Amino acid sequence: MPPPHATRARPAPFRGSELAAAFGMALACDLAMWSGSGQHLASGGFGMAFFFLAVPAATVAAARAWRASARLAVVAALLAAVVARCGFDPTPAVIVAGLGLVLVFTLTLRARRMFVPEIVGSALAGLGRLPSRVGAALAGLGRLKARTRLGRVSVLPVLVPLGLCLAFAGVFALANPVVANVFGIAWAAVTSVVGLPSPVRVFLWMVALVGATSLLRPACRLATGSEAAPVNGEATATSVLVARNALAALNVLFFLYNALDAAYLWTGAPPAGMRTQQYAHQGALWLSIALVMLTGVIGVMFRGHLAHDARARLSRTLAYVWMGQGLVLALGTYRRIAIHIGNSGLSDLRIVGILGTTLVVVGLVAVALKLQRRHTLTWLVRRQLDAFALTLVLYAVFPTHLVSARVNVARIEKGEYRPVLHMFRQSTQPESAPSLLPLLEHHDVRVRQGVAALLAHEREVLGHDVGGQSSWRERDVATRRALAELDAAAPRIAVALGTVDREAAREVLLEVSRVASEGHSLEELFAVPSADVWSRSTRTREQY
Repeated sequence: MPPPHATRARPAPFRGSELAAAFGMALACDLAMWSGSGQHLASGGFGMAFFFLAVPAATVAAARAWRASARLAVVAALLAAVVARCGFDPTPAVIVAGLGLVLVFTLTLRARRMFVPEIVGSALAGLGRLPSRVGAALAGLGRLKARTRLGRVSVLPVLVPLGLCLAFAGVFALANPVVANVFGIAWAAVTSVVGLPSPVRVFLWMVALVGATSLLRPACRLATGSEAAPVNGEATATSVLVARNALAALNVLFFLYNALDAAYLWTGAPPAGMRTQQYAHQGALWLSIALVMLTGVIGVMFRGHLAHDARARLSRTLAYVWMGQGLVLALGTYRRIAIHIGNSGLSDLRIVGILGTTLVVVGLVAVALKLQRRHTLTWLVRRQLDAFALTLVLYAVFPTHLVSARVNVARIEKGEYRPVLHMFRQSTQPESAPSLLPLLEHHDVRVRQGVAALLAHEREVLGHDVGGQSSWRERDVATRRALAELDAAAPRIAVALGTVDREAAREVLLEVSRVASEGHSLEELFAVPSADVWSRSTRTREQY
């Protein structure tokens, strides 16, 4: 006889607390994303902050049991940072990070060992199990209905005739204009009393309820397999020779490159005919890629018996030396970023460079720990993916524009002109726009007028955005704070701008930043005319 087919056990019906949590999540989604006055989807800082606070709370309240762990504490702290950032100044990156953290929170609530690959697998498995989760929720509703007095009364004799009559009445309304008019009057009378929900709002509730069932009953794919590398067996003679020869050659190559940096980068004496910034210009990104390649080579090369074979002791020593040279290479990458910041100021992209280089260094340390403690490649991949996800969340919630603007404004006030280039970007961000106000008293009229033009435009944009916020859910702290500070500084902006054309003042500021960034002399920098001269004649722009 053939063996019987294994059947998957049907999930238990939802408990009352789970049904209440699912309804609470849908209600939180409605409060956060639906504008009652405008009858349309609308979300903002306070709305998303409420959403990312309410959904995890409902998950904890409905969980039958949960496991405390350091990973759960870290995820909860990151969610708190996302809530604070949404209330201050939400961005698309923060929203995406928050949605991902909500999923991670529901999984780490139930399993201590949950890494990025298992999280992705659990999310994909959860999509496949949505029908069973919805069925369990409906079964829970049926069980709850059976316990109530309403459950003993059949409503089908009322609902079925009513539904059939409405369906045929709709067909008759499409076929006859008189019936259509009567039908329209009756529908208007009903909606004026009952207030039927919008189809979009109904769809939002359906999506929220389905998503809630998945979050309350996640499909956890637990981490499996040992992370300790096997200590038995020997590496082949060929693999030992390949590792030894490759690592010896790579050490020589890295030593030569680090010596080149020591001669030109660390001493501040670039090759003849080249400035230090030109020498360091393209290095940061490509050196980070080289370090990523280093971690990949070490991780793959020592994933097997080379990690413990006595004949590969020299290869392991060469690997440690190579990783040490990689750390020196990382210091050179930091040095290149510092040169760029010292030359032309701090920006969001340069903060990305700092975080990216730090992430690569963390990966390098993880490779060294893998080799020393004889872990598997799976151990390394899990930790590096966790570090990558953590870096993304930290970047999303960190106020990069605010920090950069304060650094750059302080340098411009001291007489530097190269950081002026970043004012165009940082004046368009609510979190950083008020930080530019001290430049309205700058000693250079071109800087005063240019910054005044940028802030005047941003004030108009913020006024339009705040005027369109019809409910609390669309508001945030940074936008209203920036508008209030710019409104208070409106007389100062008008005085600094004067009667010059706003676009001309912006073009002059851009030209000043270009001349300064290209390293021209002070005579060429001060030769750039002011906005009133710039706006009078296009010939002046070519002959100044």
